[in-house]
Amino acid sequence: MRVPHQEFIRYENWKERFLKDYELISSRDVDKLAQEISSLYPQREERLLKALISMYVGGYEKRVEDPEVRYWTNWAGIKTYKTFNGFPQLSDIELAFVFYAMGKVFVPLLLHERGVKSESFKSLSPEDQEKAVKEELEVIWENHLIRVLQILPFLGLSSTSI
Repeated sequence: MRVPHQEFIRYENWKERFLKDYELISSRDVDKLAQEISSLYPQREERLLKALISMYVGGYEKRVEDPEVRYWTNWAGIKTYKTFNGFPQLSDIELAFVFYAMGKVFVPLLLHERGVKSESFKSLSPEDQEKAVKEELEVIWENHLIRVLQILPFLGLSSTSI
């Protein structure tokens, strides 16, 4: 029998790993990343840059070294940040956790056999590629992001001092 909160337990487990990684995320130099995403998001916002780095770390940074995976991770992170108006209600550490959790789910999808490295994806027009990634991203928003935002107040991150 499933416990009603069973699906939320994994986020508690991710929190422990996130807190270990947060120091790495916080100390990361964001200048190179700001230049890299300037064509996608010309304003320099430190919160967005830290959120993207959190997404990389959550998705295992080695995976994001690939230029195609990195591009679509950046695209999805920026799209999420803009769509949700920069998550103004979240503290910096909560925002970092939200993107860390998104990275754990989204980056592996990019590497799926039908993901951005596949021939079928590469054969799509740029508009269709964007549409395909956006469809996957919207599913993550509906199923995953909502859960993360629901459990966030119970994780105690806003009271965590690092």
